[in-house]
Amino acid sequence: MDRQDSNKFKEGAIREMFARIAPCYDLINCLMSWGQDSRWRRVAVRLARPGRGKVLDVATGTGDMALELARYTDSVVGLDLCQEMISRGQVKTAKRGLGERVDFIVGDALALPFSDDSFDCALNGFALRNVADINLFLAELRRVVKPGGRVVCLELVRPASGIIGTLYRFYLYRIVPALGRWLSGDGKAYRYLPNSVGCFLSVTEFRIMMEEVGFCQVDHRSLNLGTIAVHVGIK
Repeated sequence: MDRQDSNKFKEGAIREMFARIAPCYDLINCLMSWGQDSRWRRVAVRLARPGRGKVLDVATGTGDMALELARYTDSVVGLDLCQEMISRGQVKTAKRGLGERVDFIVGDALALPFSDDSFDCALNGFALRNVADINLFLAELRRVVKPGGRVVCLELVRPASGIIGTLYRFYLYRIVPALGRWLSGDGKAYRYLPNSVGCFLSVTEFRIMMEEVGFCQVDHRSLNLGTIAVHVGIK
């Protein structure tokens, strides 16, 4: 299987998984994060400094990041590969009367359907572990952002050593799969989550990757006792 076929295979598997768990996705996120996921998104949005321009939210899921962005900016595009997730985001957006500010489209994060320099900033929340090619993903984000624009990546962090890391691993590998299986009936999806975190890049490795793609002034903010990181890079 060549690289392109491998990417398509993973994309298809991820799309199918998120389509299965879409009905309970928001509830499980809230419970698993102890209600902190909305705070993490608020931090990411503040670091993006969206202003009143046009903003891109890649892997928007059910649209929570896009809706947070709509509080600060006039035009938000939420892109995701899973129609079932986007449909739920559209319902939430309509209920809040934000349909004129937020547009949702189905699309490929590795081949963003936008011209160069289209957005004032771009964000993604918990997408990095799910893309088949992180370098290409970051390169695409950088391509569609205007010079001087920010790209913000919110992601779970690989467990560290020490007492916090031990507790984090226990919660991630024991509690999360059990809770996810109980609430969604999909044990496979919530075994995937901790496994994808455990083999993900460290904070330093990801910073270096952003720099190699061409971002400057790359920095990060740690949240939740170091279990969450928000990376920021400037084009």
